[in-house]
Amino acid sequence: MLWSGIVAALGFGFLGASQSTPSLSVVTNDASRVIPGSIYLAPNKVPGAGPYVFNLTGEILLNGAGKIPPGSAYNFQPCVYKEGMHFCLWDGTVTNGYGNGTALVLNQYFLADVALAGVDYHAFDIRQSLDTTTGQVSDTALLTVYTPVRRDLSAYGIPNQDNQGWVIDCRLRAVDLASGKVVFDWSSLDHVPLSESQVLPTGAINGMTQQFAWDYFHLNSIARLGSGDYIVSSRHTSTIYRVSGKDGSIMWRLGGKASDFKLQGFTFSSQHDVRVIHDNGASLTLSLFDNAYNTFTPPQGDPSGKIIQVNSTSKKARLLNQYNAPQSGFQCGDGGSVLLLPKGNVFIGWGSCPYVTEHTPDGQLIYSAHFGTLGSSASSYRAFKAPFIPLHP
Repeated sequence: MLWSGIVAALGFGFLGASQSTPSLSVVTNDASRVIPGSIYLAPNKVPGAGPYVFNLTGEILLNGAGKIPPGSAYNFQPCVYKEGMHFCLWDGTVTNGYGNGTALVLNQYFLADVALAGVDYHAFDIRQSLDTTTGQVSDTALLTVYTPVRRDLSAYGIPNQDNQGWVIDCRLRAVDLASGKVVFDWSSLDHVPLSESQVLPTGAINGMTQQFAWDYFHLNSIARLGSGDYIVSSRHTSTIYRVSGKDGSIMWRLGGKASDFKLQGFTFSSQHDVRVIHDNGASLTLSLFDNAYNTFTPPQGDPSGKIIQVNSTSKKARLLNQYNAPQSGFQCGDGGSVLLLPKGNVFIGWGSCPYVTEHTPDGQLIYSAHFGTLGSSASSYRAFKAPFIPLHP
């Protein structure tokens, strides 16, 4: 797991923070039950946006703003690359919510040991890049690629003269880091019909032009199983898919309009950051951030972190644990992450709600902090907690 991999490779050094930066205001801190560590954030739409590490009292330990190419930083986290401690993140430009950037593996001098840009002229997006599930950078990067293409959207009222609107084809691309070769390429349009979407063409995704292509699927996380299959999360179908690593076929759907499973005592929608905790063949344990809101349709409930168990034999899925927001009024339409910590604690980043929290295994809130106010534009797509990795002097 992320935590143990980092502890094993942690080196030494020091860092002094400089210049003004976003603040992390601690609201709750039950120190006797909180797991020691540091908070890795990449706040956006705040003064001094960039990658940061904070301690649990809100003090800045690492200020990465200005140390990477100008742009927006996402998914800043510690990682192990070639047995040494590094920092992993995505950095680039974001337009209308979609990114064009580079996956970076930075050493402890904050210099790039890996810089993976678009492959075969396909720019890749902010939502997934390097595979760091275990804390170790995998030899294969998992990329989300958003490509606008022409499609007949007359059934959705697109009044173009030739009935050809624009829709985003979300692609999962597995790329070998050493060679840059694409070793697996999956297209949402090849496997998921437009009718599964729960978000119709509207506003900035009205399907009328290439710039405003209909984002019917919205791929936002990818996890790889030991079998070689993939777990794919789609926000706009509110579905988790198991995709065959052999031929790209959909092996099952969880949630959404065409679920192969009965959800026992819970629902989820517009989810982010679906991760595999345990893979026992027919039974999978998954963590996910349940947004219950996507900014295009009315909220379906309150956001939460969830851990669920999916049984492909019984075709049933059940809720194991749920972690609720620290206060009322949370509507987090974008981003969010769930991270398991030692002793079963759970660390949650609330995405476009600028908060981080930690919970006991049974859901008790023991830590909360914020770097902006609810309803502001401040956000961090994901948040991580791990031992502090200092820069080399």
